[in-house]
Amino acid sequence: MWRDRGSAWLLATFLAALALQLPLIFNTGYLSFDELQWWARADVPSVSDLPWVAWSDLDAFQFRPLTFNLWLLLAHALAAHAFAMHAVFVLLGSVNVCLLAYCLVQMNAARATATAAALLFVCSPFVAYVHGWTGTLADLLVLLCGLVAFAALRALPGAPSPRRTAAVALIVAVAVLLTLAAKESAVVLPLLLAFAAVAHAERRRVFGLAALAGAIVALYLCVRMPVLLGTGAVATGYSWHLGSVPARLAEYALFPWMPPLFEVGPVLGKGSLRIALAATCAMTLLAALASANRLHALAAALLFVGLLAPVLILDQSFNQYAYLASAAVFGVAAHAWRDCSRVARMLLLGLAAVATLHGIQVMLRMREVGAIEQRFHSGLATLLAQDSATVNVNPARPADAWLLRRFIEHVPRYRGVDVGDRVSTGAGPGTSLQATMQPDGSLTVAAPRAGAALR
Repeated sequence: MWRDRGSAWLLATFLAALALQLPLIFNTGYLSFDELQWWARADVPSVSDLPWVAWSDLDAFQFRPLTFNLWLLLAHALAAHAFAMHAVFVLLGSVNVCLLAYCLVQMNAARATATAAALLFVCSPFVAYVHGWTGTLADLLVLLCGLVAFAALRALPGAPSPRRTAAVALIVAVAVLLTLAAKESAVVLPLLLAFAAVAHAERRRVFGLAALAGAIVALYLCVRMPVLLGTGAVATGYSWHLGSVPARLAEYALFPWMPPLFEVGPVLGKGSLRIALAATCAMTLLAALASANRLHALAAALLFVGLLAPVLILDQSFNQYAYLASAAVFGVAAHAWRDCSRVARMLLLGLAAVATLHGIQVMLRMREVGAIEQRFHSGLATLLAQDSATVNVNPARPADAWLLRRFIEHVPRYRGVDVGDRVSTGAGPGTSLQATMQPDGSLTVAAPRAGAALR
């Protein structure tokens, strides 16, 4: 199948995606406490000592055994070498880029169009964030398995044999089960797979196989729904209300057009003019797609909202949640390209330029934060290694408080040095060392309090 579609073309697309993401690979540090926490968990003598996550614990709030166990393996092997860890995530992201291009060709897009859409996808802000943060393994796995299932459905020939249909059904079922073991929001996958039936010679059969995915998800929800509905009581950042939907939808829709914003959360706090310009870009995208065919605009809107549906009720928004939805929108735009007028194409290219500029800014900011983190934790480990010292840290710039919080929250160890409750922020009564995090992440230490031992 791959040979028929042009393995050389896919290899070239893969290499181009890697080249575009070199800044993400050569990142000296990490973004947040998530990957630092998993690094600490994986800091054990051997693989056999890793605290494996059970595959049978369906009552766990985050039932993600595929993600968590793979993350433990990666952290154990690579976390001490940031370049290697980032390279794995960029490689996985580049595989997704190739799969997206392949699926677009299956949807009758020209190879040049599919390649351009896939490479623009990798440069967009949501995607640059996901590929650059080693805390997004679940999102990478969901899109990977989703695109494999989509490709299998689209590859089903006209009048297929029962054996071929059964093989595709098995691929779809396994892919859906793996995505559900990777992240809860994978429940939206049947919507993406249903789109594979569009203009397919075996539309009814393909839609039936997508319905199989829906049945698996329905069974999963029957088992997991009581736990998922109780998220607000058990996990910070997952409280939800139906009234959150309009704000979350607006944030995700506007963010790509608001460079140089790093994360989606502050979108609605920006000035009214900036919000209006971003809203104009979002509406222009739909208008350009509708000029080719109203169904293209409808498909883009439906897929964007539908694939984001599980997270729109949350009280907070996060960049990685829009990864799957971004792939769908780029896919619809590539599918519509052939039918677009010259004016519509110019508009789409202009919007792609804005999103690409934003994505590049996200990449550069990701590298900057990584360098700050590496300097900060190296300095902190040196301070904490001095006897039983505890450290009170505050940022030199108040605007960097969010970074400091991300660097130390619930991080038990760093490179074998205990952190845990030995680091505090704010006034920090009773601490022995007073440190200030400079804008570049380095620490400057004030004179120690009485009783503190420094060597």
